[in-house]
Amino acid sequence: METPAHGGEGARREEWPMVGRADELRRLRDDVARRRSVVLAGRAGVGTSRLGHEAMEMCRGAGYAVVAVTATRAGRGIPLGVFAGFLPPQEARRSGADDRGSLLRTCADAILNSAQGRPMAIGVDDAHLLDDMSAMVVHHLVSSCSVTVILAVRSGEAAPDPIVALWKSGLAERIELQELGEQEIAETLRSVLGGPVDAAAVAGLMSRSGGNMLILRELVTGALTHGTLRLEAGQWRIVGHLHPTPRLAELVEARLEGLTSRQREALEVVAFGEPLDPAELIRLGYGEVAESLERQGLLRTSTAGSFMAVWLGHPIYGEVLRERIPGLRAREVTRTLAESVESGGNLQPADVLRVATWRLVAGGGQPELMYRAAVEARWRYDFVLAERFARIAVERKAGFRAALLAAQLAGLRGDTRRADLELADLARQARTPTDHGVLALTRLDNYVIYAGSITEGLRIADEAARILPSSEMRDEVLARRGALLLGEEGPRAAVEDLEPLMDRATGRAFTWASMPAAYSLARMGRFEESLAVARRGYRTQRELAQPADWYPFMHVFYECEALAHSGQLNDAVRLATDSYREGVDFGSLEQQGIFSWQLGKTVAARGHVTQAVTQLGTAISIYRRLGRPRFTQFSYIYLALAHAIGGCPRDAELALAEVDHLGVDPSFFMGVDFIISQGWTDAAAGNHRRAHERFAEAAIQGERVGDLVGATAALHASARVGYARLVAERLEALTRSVDGPLGATRAGHARSLAEADPIGLAAASEAFEQMGALLLAAEAAADSAVCWARSKDQRARLSAELRAATLASRCSGAHTPALRQVESRVRLTLAELEAAQLAASGLSNREIADSLVVSVRTVENRLQQVYTKFGIRSRRELADALSYIGDAEDAAGV
Repeated sequence: METPAHGGEGARREEWPMVGRADELRRLRDDVARRRSVVLAGRAGVGTSRLGHEAMEMCRGAGYAVVAVTATRAGRGIPLGVFAGFLPPQEARRSGADDRGSLLRTCADAILNSAQGRPMAIGVDDAHLLDDMSAMVVHHLVSSCSVTVILAVRSGEAAPDPIVALWKSGLAERIELQELGEQEIAETLRSVLGGPVDAAAVAGLMSRSGGNMLILRELVTGALTHGTLRLEAGQWRIVGHLHPTPRLAELVEARLEGLTSRQREALEVVAFGEPLDPAELIRLGYGEVAESLERQGLLRTSTAGSFMAVWLGHPIYGEVLRERIPGLRAREVTRTLAESVESGGNLQPADVLRVATWRLVAGGGQPELMYRAAVEARWRYDFVLAERFARIAVERKAGFRAALLAAQLAGLRGDTRRADLELADLARQARTPTDHGVLALTRLDNYVIYAGSITEGLRIADEAARILPSSEMRDEVLARRGALLLGEEGPRAAVEDLEPLMDRATGRAFTWASMPAAYSLARMGRFEESLAVARRGYRTQRELAQPADWYPFMHVFYECEALAHSGQLNDAVRLATDSYREGVDFGSLEQQGIFSWQLGKTVAARGHVTQAVTQLGTAISIYRRLGRPRFTQFSYIYLALAHAIGGCPRDAELALAEVDHLGVDPSFFMGVDFIISQGWTDAAAGNHRRAHERFAEAAIQGERVGDLVGATAALHASARVGYARLVAERLEALTRSVDGPLGATRAGHARSLAEADPIGLAAASEAFEQMGALLLAAEAAADSAVCWARSKDQRARLSAELRAATLASRCSGAHTPALRQVESRVRLTLAELEAAQLAASGLSNREIADSLVVSVRTVENRLQQVYTKFGIRSRRELADALSYIGDAEDAAGV
């Protein structure tokens, strides 16, 4: 609330935007208009003070005399503490029991007199801390003097009886404020940071703040100060751990003030142990204490099925408690927790990670426990913690499998050099075929997925296949070899190599083989087969008794690829968006990275260039952090393509330069899309001939290696930059071998361009739009407009131009050669649109000028621009032209 003249906290800090309180503000406006008192209740930091301040501003605007005060713990023992400034000095010194009534009346009269005849509003922040006499004054002013009060109280804390009576007797409306949701947190962050915020950053800040605006503000302030919250590729992201600021720690300590030593001990136990079974707290002797802490809001319980868990009242409490607890006390707490769970006998899988984490602080822990914890943490995507457990297990003589896992985790963290050295050392220790097989699989992952060396990977795969007997593990090696062959020779060679394996493989081997097979089949244009393989691979992996070395979501990625290439772009975007969000919820950077990349590719194909650039920037940031040079390379290829179709050749060139700087072997993993990106970069720079030559090269290579998706996209690109007559026949022949409507529509578009057929181009536009390929739909409509212009059918031309403009307005950031043919003519400014609509409604130029508060000359100039863009001459034609727009704002590009 506003700081009062009679003392307070000092100048208010600059406010963050108020988000997510529209309903509460509406209720406050109604209450102020009706002169009704309000009690704003909520947990510390949810915004009761801020909302109370807004209410007082409403009162001031309504002509009230405003008094604002703040109650404090220190002033709670001083009678009439917050209102002492209204009492004459001699009155303020009177405190006897006989004087209480007189003092109350004197104080109330002094407050009323300060209003000088105006209606009065009193705001009290932290009203639960009011001394009893001040509380009685407030109640008296409301009940007997028609004063409006706006009180902010903290939920879960006892307020004086006169304050409680206000809402219980109906003298005031109680409005309970809840924490903000994730959508409101995202909106707030965008406003405060001045740009888009990565979904993972929003989720992380939401989780840590619990939707509490005060805590959120401190977390953001600390993250900006320490560089944990960074602007990367145009989007704010969290890199590293969020730590509570000193001010936030002080706020938490203030919340914990007044606790007994036993209560503090119980909170420390929960801080290290949450979620805890209530039975564990009872066994440790904290049952009754826990109940009192729950009543104070410092602990909470949740129920899942029949299981009840105890948590701290807010996530940040644990951060502060763990950070501030002395080292010896931390060892005692974690040792007690570990021994309590271990005493129950064999640990359940859910307990392994908890007990091992406690043992990191307390000491102890058997090698098997640390190995099992490493495996568990690895599949929770916490590679740093997992490697820590694995290396402790190695130190405690857990053997070959622990050392292998430690090396694998080094690779997953991006330290491929260390992983390579350790794997080479383990190769000398391998004794059994199983040891050799598992080692070969791990080395393949390190070389291909993390380090990016296809040639070395093929050598390792061939060597392992020679020494391993026929087994599922040998088939796993052969499945990875199929993936390497995809990169080395392309989709056709990979499918030919994998098909015999797919016929016999089961379990882990099929899971692995299905990934390069599904991807290769999609690039070959065999989409139905690809979808079937990807979905079967996903089901098979979910049924495995032990996790495979790669993740089930990879099969979803390949499903998205098949959907997008077949023309089911909307379905691909929905599936990729859901999978990205799942990665955010699970805290998996791997999953966030792969689906940021997938979304970037697919939304670019739809024409959403701005979003594509953001998504691909996210993927690049994640893959650089994870140390995945090959995946970083893939993302830069599509970033270059997005920049190019956005008409930004310089940015596209920089992205292509990054591809070269990474030093990763060239491959056919992405088919011929790298060459296509180079071609579109040339086109963006205006060199259409060079672009056509690149596209021709991509088409030749695509046909040679079986990348028919890439070949058809390349030939279609040539048609889009002006070479339709040279490629239409070849494209039509090639698409006969490609499933789905996208290839056939590309061929129809190219054929209609070659034949200058505006009707065929319009049909192609409709078909592209149905698939969600909005950029291609806009281009085909623009091409149709050009053909109609040549035939002198101005009405049809205008209709096609307006359709092209409407579609293009839905393609944020797209700027291709086809769109440039018409966009300058059909895009109206907002001012031009307003003038055109008024003119079409029958108003004269003078009437339009008066309506828009501009000169008649300005109206004439705007209408002339409209006539020129539409190719018309009269108001009658203008009304006709505007009728084609449908939604005028779309056509205006606003």
